[in-house]
Amino acid sequence: MIALKLGSRLVFVLAVTLAPACAPLRLPYKTGGPVASREGVELAVSRQSCTQNVDPDFYGEDLVEEVVEVQLRNATANPLTVQRDAFRLISPDGRGLKTMTWRAAEPLALGAGESKTFELRYMTRGGLACTREMKLDVDAAVTTNGRPIVLGAVSFQPSRAL
Repeated sequence: MIALKLGSRLVFVLAVTLAPACAPLRLPYKTGGPVASREGVELAVSRQSCTQNVDPDFYGEDLVEEVVEVQLRNATANPLTVQRDAFRLISPDGRGLKTMTWRAAEPLALGAGESKTFELRYMTRGGLACTREMKLDVDAAVTTNGRPIVLGAVSFQPSRAL
């Protein structure tokens, strides 16, 4: 009986701990819409997931995880190279967060006329809040023939996980 109670508590603790990591992606609450370059490359935040965990030991420094699904369209006649590790999530206080996406350093290829969707994961303690606007900054993450494609930052306000 004691082993059963301990086992059920362990399952509960694991479920509560891992539940935020399994939060479904959903449309942002608000978005500034897609951004486009003059060459014909378009970037949008299509879906996202934001979880915010309050830690009583770190008042005002909640642990926030933001997963962003990015859609990139290449309407040019040239192939693109996408460096996912160059994307930055700009917090309301102006900090640029690096992605924690697994294998983000490996470039993605995007052929002429192709579209691709990929996810980027960010996590930080303090600075982000699921109820405040964020920006996804492309900087020099998208290139063609070794030259960066100039795209603006996509602004959005997340929808909190239920």
